[in-house]
Amino acid sequence: MSAYNFLAAFVCVAALSLVVSADDHRGDMGRPMGMPLPEVEEPEGARCCLPDDQFRVLKGSMVSSTRTGFFGKLSGPTKVFEYSDNVYDYTNNKFASYITRVLLDGSFYEEHVHVIEDPDEDFVWVINLDEMKCMKGKKEEYPFRIGERCVPDYAMYSGAFYLGKEEFTANEFYQIIPEDMSTSGLFTFSVSPDCIPHSENFVGKTDSWGMSQILTVSSTFTNYTVGIDMPERYFTVPDYCRYMEESKPWWMPV
Repeated sequence: MSAYNFLAAFVCVAALSLVVSADDHRGDMGRPMGMPLPEVEEPEGARCCLPDDQFRVLKGSMVSSTRTGFFGKLSGPTKVFEYSDNVYDYTNNKFASYITRVLLDGSFYEEHVHVIEDPDEDFVWVINLDEMKCMKGKKEEYPFRIGERCVPDYAMYSGAFYLGKEEFTANEFYQIIPEDMSTSGLFTFSVSPDCIPHSENFVGKTDSWGMSQILTVSSTFTNYTVGIDMPERYFTVPDYCRYMEESKPWWMPV
C-alpha cells in the first residue's frame, strides 16, 4: 500500500482508493528541502500490512478541485462531498467502488459513479451510472489504485494520536510524491495499530487521465468489515459498456 490508497484524482478520489501505486511513486519521497519537520521515533510494529485479503470499507471525502471535472460536467474551482462504498479483493487483486458525489455550489447536483479495476484487463472502468456512460483509463495512469497492502518503507512516520479518551489510537505517515510524477504533492494517511485504515489527506496536483487539476482532499474511513458480500454487484461491468464503440480517446466517454 504505497500510500494506503489515497484512493485519487478528482475523477477517482473515493475509489481509490487505499494506496498510491508503488510502481508509479517510488523514488525520493523523503522530506522536501525547506520543510523542516521534527524527528519522531517510530514505535515497533507501526509499519504494518492490511490484515484481511478481502474487505469492504466506507469512505467520506471533502474535495476541492480546479479545472476539469468528471465527463466535462464540472469546470473551474469546485467543492465536492464524496461518499463511497469500496471493496478490496487482494486474493484476486481486484478493486471496486460505488461513489456518490455531491457538488457544493448551492445546486447540490448529485452524481453516481462505479469504478472497477480487474487484473484480467489492462484498463480501469469508470462508469457514470446516471447517464449510462463509460470511460476506460490506463492502469498506469490511474493515480490512486489498488497496490501494495503494506505501509511502504519510504513513507515517513509522523507520530501517533488518539480520539476521545484514548478509545481509538492510530499511527500517521506521510510521503512527498515528486513533481516529475503525473500525480505529485503531499500525501498523509493514518492506520490503527492493527492496520485498519482511518484517514488520508492529499494536497497537490495531477495530470493523469488527460486532466490537469489542483487537488485538496480530506478523507475518513468507517465501517470496515471483513469479506465481500455479493461480489458480482461490485465487479460486474454493465453490458452497455461492453457494447459501446471504442474509437474515441480514452479520456472521453466511449
